[in-house]
Amino acid sequence: MTMSPSSGSGFEEDELYEIIEEGPVSTVSRTWITIADDEEPQCVVVKTATIVRKFSKEPHDIVKEVRILSSISHPNIIKVLDQNCDTDSMSPSLNFWMMYIPISLSQVLTAPSFSPHPLPAHNLTEQVSLTLEVQFNNVAQSIMYQTLSALSYLHGMGIAHRDIKPNNILLTLDGHVQLIDFGIAWKDCENNDGSQDDLWPEPRNRMYFEVSTGPYRAPELLFGSRDYNPFAIDLWSLGATFAGFFTPLRLHPEEEDEFQDQVDDGQPPKPFIVPEGLNVSDPDVQWTRDTLFNGSRGEIGLVWSIFKIRGTPTPQIWPGFEDLPDANRITFSVVPPVALRRLLPNLPLSTEDLDPGHIRGEETPSALDLLLRLLLYPPGNRFPAQKALSHPWFTSRILLPEDYPAQVNGGRQKVSELDGKTLGELLRAILS
Repeated sequence: MTMSPSSGSGFEEDELYEIIEEGPVSTVSRTWITIADDEEPQCVVVKTATIVRKFSKEPHDIVKEVRILSSISHPNIIKVLDQNCDTDSMSPSLNFWMMYIPISLSQVLTAPSFSPHPLPAHNLTEQVSLTLEVQFNNVAQSIMYQTLSALSYLHGMGIAHRDIKPNNILLTLDGHVQLIDFGIAWKDCENNDGSQDDLWPEPRNRMYFEVSTGPYRAPELLFGSRDYNPFAIDLWSLGATFAGFFTPLRLHPEEEDEFQDQVDDGQPPKPFIVPEGLNVSDPDVQWTRDTLFNGSRGEIGLVWSIFKIRGTPTPQIWPGFEDLPDANRITFSVVPPVALRRLLPNLPLSTEDLDPGHIRGEETPSALDLLLRLLLYPPGNRFPAQKALSHPWFTSRILLPEDYPAQVNGGRQKVSELDGKTLGELLRAILS
């Protein structure tokens, strides 16, 4: 399978590529190629980034990304189709090709149909409302299960992703999760495996804490640690991502800054927040999904938004916090953790409220229980991905794409339809 410019395939012509994402460290472009002579053209993307340290931005490392991706294989992790180096330009770069995946989890989260509750303008019967909750649970469980499967595999291979967030969790049209963007991934015990060629090597005691994104960053990263548990970073980020399944959906004008301050009136938020003067049927409005933690006010603002919800660290709730390099740089007011149920109005109505400290007991078949076990302060106490796959929130039958090849954990049964609907059909209904 060869599609790189060096193969003479003709795809080196710039006009054949459509740039779909351009950032400070890489460019992602889309094009169509024929992988085999007897097949229809397929849509692929090529990611391009410099391989010159002085032009790169640490810790982003495309050399490490390609090396790690080329060494692993899992149905929920994007595959490298081909790669090549462009050494003809002033800034040599590395390119690698992947299949184009059309849907991001961010798109699903901002769809008002991805909720167990009807829109406020819709008066539905109790039976229809129950159907909404069941379908929401089926899709949420499938996405979360597949993402956990990818993380469990990675962590078992000694690899931490370190940038889990909705934009890096993609879905095919039939609902197949694909984890992407390994540009700041970390691999344990790297010796004589090509890591000497990485742009930004990371020995265990000199790890970068400038990883993960905004509201999905684990709290220990915000206190200067260069020797942390990278797998626990993924678990916190996944918990913050998972919380976004249940946070409020907010309507606002398209031209309005979606990151503007949100007014907190002290009341529990509703599933759908529609400001006065706006209507869900207005043509120039759009929905956004709140994040559980606020990453729009810098690191100190993010720290305080975490503390206000999970409590200010004390020796009781976070033993070892005082050992972090910057733990005593700023003194925060001491506040207790709050019950997450009131902050997550898009949890199904059947969800019981749980005390923040309840995780010392047995697991319960609740999304909130799983969430609390991921968003724990002590990194070593966070629910490992492999164990989370057997959490009782996942029902006995998991809705997965028909061609999903992986084994289903915990004695559960993989099904391609539930209540007559495939995962792809439910996704299309959510996004329509």
